[in-house]
Amino acid sequence: MTPAERSILLENSIPNDPDSPRSRRYAVRRTDHGIEFFEAKFTRDVGGEPEFHGHPTTRVPANVLRRFLDDSRITQAEYRRLVKRLG
Repeated sequence: MTPAERSILLENSIPNDPDSPRSRRYAVRRTDHGIEFFEAKFTRDVGGEPEFHGHPTTRVPANVLRRFLDDSRITQAEYRRLVKRLG
């Protein structure tokens, strides 16, 4: 994954708690190998802005999966399957 791809994932990520700028954030992307999920955790503030460290994840909160569905990032069938497995 390139630095530009990482930046796009973070920019398009969804916070677990939308009211907190330091909340864990989740992103989804599709590849030739299937759907992948990433989690970004707050590490520190840099110049007044939160800095995050991200990595692949096998756990995504159900409320975030619902937002992925609402934003058409995953399908209804994927949501039903994933909420049982990841949520």
